[in-house]
Amino acid sequence: MERDGVAHRVPVRYWSEPWIEDSPLPRQIDFDRAHYNVVIVLYDGAMAAAKVRPLWEQYVNEIHAKIASRGKRDLYMVFGDPSGNVGLAPDVQRNIQYARRDLWKTKISISGLETHLLLHVVFTIRDHLKKALDLPDEEDLFVSHAKIDGDETASAIVNYVNSMNNDVPLQTFYDAKALSPGDNFANEFGDAIRKGTLLAIVSDTYDSRPWCVHELTEAKRARRPIVLADIGKVRISRTYPYGANVPRVRVNPVDGETAWIEPLLVESLSEGLRCDLFKLEVASRLGTTDDRVMILPRPPELFDIIDAPLRPETIIYPDPPLATIEATLIAKSLGLGSTSMATIKTLSEIS
Repeated sequence: MERDGVAHRVPVRYWSEPWIEDSPLPRQIDFDRAHYNVVIVLYDGAMAAAKVRPLWEQYVNEIHAKIASRGKRDLYMVFGDPSGNVGLAPDVQRNIQYARRDLWKTKISISGLETHLLLHVVFTIRDHLKKALDLPDEEDLFVSHAKIDGDETASAIVNYVNSMNNDVPLQTFYDAKALSPGDNFANEFGDAIRKGTLLAIVSDTYDSRPWCVHELTEAKRARRPIVLADIGKVRISRTYPYGANVPRVRVNPVDGETAWIEPLLVESLSEGLRCDLFKLEVASRLGTTDDRVMILPRPPELFDIIDAPLRPETIIYPDPPLATIEATLIAKSLGLGSTSMATIKTLSEIS
C-alpha cells in the first residue's frame, strides 16, 4: 500500500552523469541486484552526436547481451529522440520499437509529457511481467459507470484510449462498445471484471445503481485492482459499504479536454502494477499455497472474511499493518480467541 509517498517500493536509479572522466557514459548496470530489471533509455540528441554515438551503441549493445544472458527476464524500453534522430544501431538491428517522442509534441501538451511517458512505462512493465510469468496478457480496463450521470465521463475515457492520438495499446471494456446483440451481458461483464482492472466512475448516482455495485462487488470478490474516480457534484445519499478500502481519486472532467484522462489511467495501471508486484513477492516468499491461505492485494476487510468460501487459517496482506480498530474487527469476524484461530500478517511479518 502507498505510505509516505512510496507506492511500489521499487528502487529507481537515475543514470546520467558520466561515470569515468572523459567518457560520456554512465556506469554499468548491475543486473544481478534484482530478479527483474527495467532499463529505460531516454534517447536524445546528446547520445546521437557523431563523437559519442559509437560509445552509446556499445553501451546499449552490452545491455542487450546481458538481458539475453539472463533469459530475457529483464525489460528494455527506449524513448526516441524528440528531434527525430535515427535510433541506435543495436536497437535498429533488433527491430526495437521506439516510443515516438518526436510525434508527441503535436499531440500532447508540455505539462502532460511526463505523465504520458509514465503511462507507457507502467503499461509496458505490467505487460512484460505477464509474459515473463506465462500469465494471460489480455487485461481490459473495465470502465464501470452509471448511465444517468457517468456515461459522458466513461465515454470520454474510452474514446481517448481508442483514439489514433494515443500510442499506448490499452484495451477497455465499455458495455456500449464491447457487447453485441444477443450477448449475455451478465456473463460478459463477469468475465471482463475477473481478468481486468476496474475503473469505477463514482458519480452521484453510482452507489445507488444495482449493476454498478454488482460490478464493484465482483471485482472485490475476484481480488482485482480497483480505482474509484470520484466525479460527484452534489450529494451521494448513501455510499455502498463495500466500495471502500481501495484508492479513490478526485477527478474534474472538462468537456472537450483530455488532460485529466491520462493521470487517471496512470493511477489505474499503477494500482494494477502494485497488485501484480505484491502477488509476485508473496509467491517468491511462500511458494505454493492452498485454500487455507488468503492472499489479499489490499488490507483485509469484513467482506473478505464473510465472503470467503472457506474460513482462512492465514491472511497475508500488504504493509503497513492494520490499525488497532480495524485489526480488532477482523479478529472478531474470525473468532480469534476461540477454537477458530487464524494468523493475520503483512508480507514483511512473514519470516
